[in-house]
Amino acid sequence: MPLEVYHGVPAGWYSAEIIAAHKALGGEFSISGSEATEPGAPSWMPERNEWLQYRATLYRVANGVRADDPACVELAVRFIELRYIGSYSGYIRERLARALKSANLTDVQAVRLEKHFRGLLVEREHTVEFREFFPLWRAILPYEPRVRVVEEFAGAGDKTKQWLSHGLQPNEQ
Repeated sequence: MPLEVYHGVPAGWYSAEIIAAHKALGGEFSISGSEATEPGAPSWMPERNEWLQYRATLYRVANGVRADDPACVELAVRFIELRYIGSYSGYIRERLARALKSANLTDVQAVRLEKHFRGLLVEREHTVEFREFFPLWRAILPYEPRVRVVEEFAGAGDKTKQWLSHGLQPNEQ
């Protein structure tokens, strides 16, 4: 992946675009804020300022999820589903997943996340943010389906089964 792409902003996720999507979804929690200027993006990054604004706006989206704003919840789900790999994207997904764990998700959003997490397992994309996906996945997936997920992927090897068993904790109801 080219450096300027890795250290850029994913298409459709510039701060102004996030704010516009939030408004279109009927969001009430303010995700606008003062311009982010803190360190965190090297001066050589082509979209340094835009990247800082994108990150700060998604942090405010996480705060909106905690404030139970349905538009922020939807944006958080969309960003996790996006599966964008770029600078700081895993940390952003972790933050959003932690917030979503206690959020009021619609049944459709829960199904979308469950399908996404299952897809990551199938593709063997076990990135570090899975540690935050597991508590969210446990929150949206009832006991019996959790047991079935562990059994389904048991053939992937003992290490994968152990990792899934620990992460989904199917032995606990």
